[in-house]
Amino acid sequence: MAYANFETREIHCKVLYLGASGAGKTANLRSIYRRSSIRLTREPAEFIAENFAPYEFIPLSLGQLKDFHVKLHVYTMPEHGLYPTFNMVLLKGIDGLVFVVDSCLSALQENLDSWQHTKELLTQEGINFSALPRVIQYNKRDHEEAIALDVLKQELNPNGLADIEAIATQHIGTLETIQKISGLILDELGK
Repeated sequence: MAYANFETREIHCKVLYLGASGAGKTANLRSIYRRSSIRLTREPAEFIAENFAPYEFIPLSLGQLKDFHVKLHVYTMPEHGLYPTFNMVLLKGIDGLVFVVDSCLSALQENLDSWQHTKELLTQEGINFSALPRVIQYNKRDHEEAIALDVLKQELNPNGLADIEAIATQHIGTLETIQKISGLILDELGK
């Protein structure tokens, strides 16, 4: 749920990037950082060990909505269960989610399991999944093992949610994804 600070005239929104391990959540945030005009004190950390940090974070400015400056706080959430309490905290107050799909055939079952797990986690936390702004990103579209897009849509997106094709390591589709989820969130805020 968006948080409005009336003193600073800011609205803060939270977006989670979820998906199976290795789907490209971190690559998305790094691409957004490199392709956007935001300037942080330092680039998102390069982690040496796979499970060193429980999440990555990047702040973005969406500009003005009426009299308020809208800020987007974008997080990745690890798929593994090493940080269940932390994951519950990350889920609190989310305004939108991006589900990153690894387009490779070998990852199809892991994608399906992760999508189901995502729905269950949100339901357990009392979040109305069907009312939450969502975008599905089909990442790794350049991989030689990439599944046809219509098959991925049939398996993971039969309800026709907003979706984007991407190659995060080449900065293709990453800004479009964040723009799409931002637009859906702003539509909700405008209501």
